[in-house]
Amino acid sequence: MKLVGLVALLLTTGLCSSPDLLTATVEGGGSQSAKVGEAVQLVIKVTNTGPAIPHLGFVFRTPDRWYERHTMTELGGCIVDTESSALDCGDLASSESRTYTFRGTATTPGSFHYELALRELVQPYHYVNDHHDGPDAQVWDETVTAA
Repeated sequence: MKLVGLVALLLTTGLCSSPDLLTATVEGGGSQSAKVGEAVQLVIKVTNTGPAIPHLGFVFRTPDRWYERHTMTELGGCIVDTESSALDCGDLASSESRTYTFRGTATTPGSFHYELALRELVQPYHYVNDHHDGPDAQVWDETVTAA
């Protein structure tokens, strides 16, 4: 009987323990204006100030996704993960700093609003710099006009 109680206690404390928070300093943004056919870029510098981040994802949290509005010509070492609405940039070690540069060509005229948050792309899918009211995000608008 004591063994069952001990196992229950261990399971309860293990399930309730909070994970290490993912934290990083994040700087950058994307092109804000272009004409169809012109080169555009998105540059994000990330310095990991917490534990390692497995499969760091740049997740687009608005209907506009930068990689869908442009023909991508450079993915900065990342891959497009359409299922997660993200750019999957692989693992980022603790204390590691990396600059990700994405390049493309503007293909779709219009006004677009982007909101980019960082998240691990493996379960439990924690956001980087998460708060009770949501994660920090890079936010910018872009206007693409006809050539």
